[in-house]
Amino acid sequence: MEMFSEYPAVSAWEVLDTAANAAERLQWALRKKRGCILLPWTHPAALPDFMPPFDWERTPSGRFPPGKQLLFRLLQRAPRFDPRHPIPGEEVRSLVVFRYDAIGDYLVTTPLLRWLRQGLPQARLCVVTSTRNDGLVGQDPCVDEHVPLHPMHGVHPSWVRAIVRLRGPHQVVYALVFTHMSKAAFLARSIAPEAEYIAPRHWERAYLYGLVFHRQPEHCPWRQHWAQTLLQIGCRTLAPCVPVEPSPRLHVPVSAEACERVWSELERRGLGTVPPLGLPVPARGSSPLRWEPVEGMPYAVVNLSAYSKNRRWAVHHALVVCRELLRRIPGIALVVTAAPQQRRQVETLVQAVRDSRCRAFQGSLSELIALVAGAAWVLSPDTSVVHLASALGKPVVALYSELIKVAEWYPFGVPSVCVLSPLWGGVTFVPPAAIVEAVERLVQEVIPAGAVIPPVPLPSGGALSGSATGKC
Repeated sequence: MEMFSEYPAVSAWEVLDTAANAAERLQWALRKKRGCILLPWTHPAALPDFMPPFDWERTPSGRFPPGKQLLFRLLQRAPRFDPRHPIPGEEVRSLVVFRYDAIGDYLVTTPLLRWLRQGLPQARLCVVTSTRNDGLVGQDPCVDEHVPLHPMHGVHPSWVRAIVRLRGPHQVVYALVFTHMSKAAFLARSIAPEAEYIAPRHWERAYLYGLVFHRQPEHCPWRQHWAQTLLQIGCRTLAPCVPVEPSPRLHVPVSAEACERVWSELERRGLGTVPPLGLPVPARGSSPLRWEPVEGMPYAVVNLSAYSKNRRWAVHHALVVCRELLRRIPGIALVVTAAPQQRRQVETLVQAVRDSRCRAFQGSLSELIALVAGAAWVLSPDTSVVHLASALGKPVVALYSELIKVAEWYPFGVPSVCVLSPLWGGVTFVPPAAIVEAVERLVQEVIPAGAVIPPVPLPSGGALSGSATGKC
């Protein structure tokens, strides 16, 4: 590949383009601290064959603070349903899902919510959200009620508000959170005192958490996307009233009003849209959604933001990549976006690029969804924008700083290329030329082939008979 003038002409990354030796090349690259480009057909073969040492009988034996052990024993209650069998859907009139974390975490839960909505048409579906994702959850037509919690992990007045609003005779609680399980256990017992409590099995703390959570289905670490894991938790623990074929495809509610605003701005700038894969899910309370293509130059969305520091994309690094992409791909425009607190950095980047095809975007979350829905492809660090693009069927180049995230949080069900940083410290350690090569491979090889990372097969036809906690 032709290299940048700003960087030495030395390949500082590996391209895993064949499955035969992908695992060996990945391990060699990690030892040598070299970046990696993973193509869809090599992704499963490259990942390490790892399974945590699950021990279902392990007791706390002093490994946990006495206060935590006491709390879980005080909250302990016998199961509502026979643990040997899936929960009968006919007996479920109301259920609660805990998803009080980030936008991306909620998006990978949407396949489960859609499956529950279709399989339990009589049930009321409530979601305990966070202030970060509550606006999106409120637009999801699968959800009947939602209450946000403050993002701080300690006790907060928002807990009281959620308990007061939701406390009632719920039959099932899905605690789909992976940290601060004392909080989840307390909220579950307070909101739904008589419910069956379900949470993903923790491979070290299953005994302690099992005092409160009656069912703890396993997942397949390093092998299964979290969208599949969460959907599989539903399939393994509940038998729906209506036969539903589980589909792990993500969805995101799209506002027709936001689309009209974004399309008008795109048309004014001379930019054109590429239709999303299938008809997007209309947001609750939105006007009927009709996709009307906008004529003009196609554009790609370039996102800089991410929640954690090691996933954010530094402006000086993204600047080099954007300049080279505009030079190499003359028929594309770049629309750069970031979280509100980083918008000044976006303006700095766009001004430094000095190309009319590079534009800044500032808008609400609904408008960002509309922008992504019309994009040709998306370039982003590992964050919610990757999952927004996946839900809308958009090809993605995703930047990662941790291998476990490549394994379990990759762009699901869409043509994609994953780029792994040589250092855990951040995606900015990826050579800019490697990111440009990843985009070129996406456009020239992956999209024409329609190649996606193959998912782990899911159980079909609802719950697995005779298994309440099922294994991979």
